[in-house]
Amino acid sequence: DSGDHPSAEVLHRQPPSAVKEERLGQCSLCGRKFLCARLEKHMSICSKIQESQRKVFDSRKARARGTELERYQHLKSSESLQDKAPIKSNWKQKHESLMKIVQQAHQVQQALSKGGKMSDLPPLPPIENPDYVSCPYCSRRFAPRVAERHIPKCKNIKSKPPPPQQR
Repeated sequence: DSGDHPSAEVLHRQPPSAVKEERLGQCSLCGRKFLCARLEKHMSICSKIQESQRKVFDSRKARARGTELERYQHLKSSESLQDKAPIKSNWKQKHESLMKIVQQAHQVQQALSKGGKMSDLPPLPPIENPDYVSCPYCSRRFAPRVAERHIPKCKNIKSKPPPPQQR
């Protein structure tokens, strides 16, 4: 311990009025309060911390370090950076189509509860998902990843059934 600075233990044992006698100064960088004797030392450390950015710790990499998983993660991360394209979000269209489906189901329930028949109701419009990809060979619609698998197979099929009728 240096002679001019009281230790934390000594300050803790002193009554609060004795601590207030030594003035507290506020750090201009972080806003914390320190004894004036310690403020200068704190500000030199605080300025270094404020200037440097801490590296973000990735626990997944730390756990994998030194194992076979590390090689796999390295290969996978380099592939995913190349393959991933920004995904467009069409949540609003999906939400609107869901709301229409719920309204139609509610109308059907009301008609049935009143004693109506299903045949009296107008036909439901087809539900189209905007994310789906149309196959150029059979005109069926698939999710993007499924379409990637389906289209090459469908191209080579010799006895294709006729495409579905358009509504």
